[in-house]
Amino acid sequence: MLTSTYGTFPSQVIAELIEQGVVYASPGTISATQIQPASLDLTLGDEAWAMPGSVLPLTGERVRDLVGRYSRRAIDLSSPAILVRGEVYVIRLREAVRFSPKLTAYANSKSSIGRIDIQTRVLTDENPRYDRLPPGYQGELFLEVIPKSFDIRLRSGDSLNQIIFFERRSVLNGPELRALHGEKTLLYDAEGQVVDPDDPRLGWAESDGLLMTVDLDQPVVGWVAKKSFRPLDLGCINSYDPRDFFEPIVRPRDAALFLSREDFYILSTVEQVVVPPEYAVEMVPYDTSAGEFRAHYAGFFDPGFGWGETGKKQGTAAVLEVRPYEDDLLVRHQQPVCKMNYERLIDIPDHLYGMSGSHYASQRGPRLSKFFRENIE
Repeated sequence: MLTSTYGTFPSQVIAELIEQGVVYASPGTISATQIQPASLDLTLGDEAWAMPGSVLPLTGERVRDLVGRYSRRAIDLSSPAILVRGEVYVIRLREAVRFSPKLTAYANSKSSIGRIDIQTRVLTDENPRYDRLPPGYQGELFLEVIPKSFDIRLRSGDSLNQIIFFERRSVLNGPELRALHGEKTLLYDAEGQVVDPDDPRLGWAESDGLLMTVDLDQPVVGWVAKKSFRPLDLGCINSYDPRDFFEPIVRPRDAALFLSREDFYILSTVEQVVVPPEYAVEMVPYDTSAGEFRAHYAGFFDPGFGWGETGKKQGTAAVLEVRPYEDDLLVRHQQPVCKMNYERLIDIPDHLYGMSGSHYASQRGPRLSKFFRENIE
């Protein structure tokens, strides 16, 4: 494993971490299919607990102490179980870690999970922060799961989130990002033209990341979740009629869309983004002053996203999972909604995103999760 270069770890280094026992499964083994270009899919164990609310451990506290003290009931996920919309659950993950003092990681939801409005956050012992593993951490991993829009059915072995490993994370600043865009092209407009690096919408002077704007100028601009008595089974791919769970949103006549507080929306960006093989991207909210909503649950883009086959750059629109929290919102076409932070890898992965097929590799517009059928009569 490379030790003299700092940055985010690619697939082959993640495989080495597994071989060395730095990341291991208890019980069982970690499958090669869990290793993505710059991330590792985590899987659910069979221990789960229904909680009265979200809670973080303090110094000296284990997550098991919290569930032992506060949980309402234990749930056995060795058989499929239903998690109820709006309830909070903690699930032990099969994977655990033995980090060196320099090694750390962060985690976030997978795209398919964010698009059905499930909030996931990793918990670790003695750490009052979500989704961030401290350097040198050794121990179990747990996942807080909150289905927001639908009841869900899951079982041990299902994968809801992913983890990204690094030593001294290296995120590009504004000048570095501009130089990379000039060299490799990171952003295309809706017509497939290269976005001018001096375009003020990109906010080079204000932000270290690429700014992305919402697209309200397409036949179907998005989807809004609706009430459903049907639970979504996370083991059923390409199975559900989307009309049972979502309503389509057609192009608004005045290029403005009203978002109701606490509703859940699937939208997409005007811009089409490219992630070159040497980089990965974390999508984060643009700015709290742009509106009090969580812009994106599943915020990680593996190397090769939008890169195209054999390096033929084409760009791919990003899908947004939007939920207004405090107030209703009026969102307008090309309003900035999120930021793309580029981080360096220590090496090019041995495989890129989309090379072995992906439901989202060629997505255009507000594409729903892989659990839904696309061809509906």
